[in-house]
Amino acid sequence: MNNLAKKLSMYDSFEYRGFWWKPNNPDKRVAGILTYSMEGINLELFDTLSSVHNTYGMDAQKYDFVLGECDGNKTITLYDGFETKLKMSGIVTSKLTFNKMLIGSHYESVEEMNFHSVSVNYSHIEEWMRYNPFEEIYEFDEGQKLKRFGTTYRFPPIFEAYVESLEATIKANYHFNTDGEMFKTKIFQHIGSLQIIPNENKGLEWFLENIHELQDLLSLLSNRAIYPKRIEFKGDIINSEKNIREKIELYLLPMEEYKEKKIHPAELFIDYKKIEGKIQTVINNWFKKEINSPKKIYLRNIYDAGADWETKFLNYAKAIESYHRETSGDAGKFLSDADYEPIKGIMLESIPANTEAGFRSKLASTLAYAHHHGFERRVRDTLRDLDEDVRGIIFESNQKMKAFAGDVTKSRDYYTHFGDKPEYLLKDWGLYFANIRLHTVLFYELCIYLDVDRDIVCQAIKDDFNLIQKLETAKQELPN
Repeated sequence: MNNLAKKLSMYDSFEYRGFWWKPNNPDKRVAGILTYSMEGINLELFDTLSSVHNTYGMDAQKYDFVLGECDGNKTITLYDGFETKLKMSGIVTSKLTFNKMLIGSHYESVEEMNFHSVSVNYSHIEEWMRYNPFEEIYEFDEGQKLKRFGTTYRFPPIFEAYVESLEATIKANYHFNTDGEMFKTKIFQHIGSLQIIPNENKGLEWFLENIHELQDLLSLLSNRAIYPKRIEFKGDIINSEKNIREKIELYLLPMEEYKEKKIHPAELFIDYKKIEGKIQTVINNWFKKEINSPKKIYLRNIYDAGADWETKFLNYAKAIESYHRETSGDAGKFLSDADYEPIKGIMLESIPANTEAGFRSKLASTLAYAHHHGFERRVRDTLRDLDEDVRGIIFESNQKMKAFAGDVTKSRDYYTHFGDKPEYLLKDWGLYFANIRLHTVLFYELCIYLDVDRDIVCQAIKDDFNLIQKLETAKQELPN
């Protein structure tokens, strides 16, 4: 096996043998085998690290930190785990499972897990960057016979964007590896990544939150689920002369939904090259809290490919309502808050004094948002905001677009409360094609919010032949 193949990701399986101990009891070291696979992070011990041999004792089950020294000089910290099995007949053995594993350093508390920066290799990040670093060189003799062939590697350009709200820099990064067997093979490997470099050291949870935020941004722009594959932190300086920092690999529980497969760069809706001139703006807009709710709801459907059509429909409905509420301002209200306040006061004062307290509280809660537009109006206004070309791709006419907003509203109300069934209900294939439409609408709106050029977003939609075909079929299958 060549050395390049040994660079592991969170979707590889491996195991390490070594000795393990709890930070508060370093003298008791137990031999064991650590296994990492799709089944999780599991440690099988030839004893127990617990001082309480009680299979029913909750105190014996929780393990915040377990430290290990393994073959290959691996220094490992297992974090956030518990005991899942304990056998005490004859030879004592136990099994522990963990949520996180750090390779490269020992940590005895959450406070110690402070890092300078992180580099993350996401799935399809190289295709998203859309930079081919390899160039083939041919050399022919006078008779046009090939006499030399080679491949060169050109180091890619690097972009970076400073994110004000994070007080951190997001930077593109690349790793180039070469390997081979003399006289037989020569292998080049190019790995892309995104770095997060805060102004000052941050804790593990801060990094994890923003690793997932970047994952979500890539998933939106690519219009497909993107996952982190390799996560590498930089910690303390270990060579001040060369400014070299310790490297710590983080392994999380692998996502069962992730499947490695080859894709063509054209399958990614909006790649880096399309927003190269606006990368700073796009990334900064993504980290604004304003659209936190709608983007998270929308992305549920991206990641959960197996969700049923009804669940996806309700998620899309929530996301559209949330997006319009968070971004429309006073345009999403009958009156501004200032103009509505005295009217609300008069209505609250008119509630009889002997009204039951719980009912009074409910009325007050209802009146607090009575000046906001209803769900159907929000859907209709969102559809109207679409680019004219996109509206034409999705709907046959403005009248049908308006009627579709009513169909979505009645169906949303029914699937939420299951009361009286409306005369027309989006169901079966109707629900499927409604989801295709709502997905397209939200993709468009979220990208426009990020300040991606309208022409780029529209073209990304038009270039997906399968999507266009489904939207055309939706016109035939849906009444509106």
